[in-house]
Amino acid sequence: MDGGILRDLRNMTRGTREYNKKSQNPGMNSSGQSTLDSCQGQQVKSCAGCGGRIFDRYLLHAVDRYWHTGCLKCSCCQTTLGDFNSCFVKAGMIFCRNDYLRLFGNGGSCGSCGQTISAGELVMKTGHSVYHVKCFTCVTCRHQLVTGDRYSIVNGALLCEQDSVKGLKEQKDA
Repeated sequence: MDGGILRDLRNMTRGTREYNKKSQNPGMNSSGQSTLDSCQGQQVKSCAGCGGRIFDRYLLHAVDRYWHTGCLKCSCCQTTLGDFNSCFVKAGMIFCRNDYLRLFGNGGSCGSCGQTISAGELVMKTGHSVYHVKCFTCVTCRHQLVTGDRYSIVNGALLCEQDSVKGLKEQKDA
C-alpha cells in the first residue's frame, strides 16, 4: 500500500481461517511412515510467527504466509488477530484496524463529490481514486455500484456495465 490511504476492507489483505487436515497420529501415517512433512497428502505448514509446524485444526493465511491462530499479532499493540475479519499491512508490518488508522489513516477526498473522507470510513477504491461508498455510482444512471459489480472508467467517470456497453455501441454507430 502506498500513500497511507485507507482502503476498503474488501481491498485489504485478509487473514482467513483454513482447515488443516491432520492424521490420527501427527507423527506417523497408517503404514507407520513419518508424516512430519505432510498430513494426508497435504504439506504441513510452518508458522510465519514462531517458525513451528502447524498441526492445529485451523490455521490462518495472511500476507501470503501461514500462522498459528495465536501467532498473528499486531506489530504495535500485540493484539492477537486470529479472531478478527481482517488485518492491515504496510511496509511489511501487520496492524490491527485501530493501530493502522491511528498511524496511517488519512482519508483523502472523494473522487466523486470532492468532500473529505474520514479515516475510519469505509470506501470504494478504483485505480488511484477513492470514493465514499454512497458516491460510488454510475454517472449516467446514478445506480450505486457495489463490490462485484462490473463497471468502466471513461475519461475519469464511472459507468455501470450497461451504460458502458451503450456508450461503446453509440461510438461504433457514429
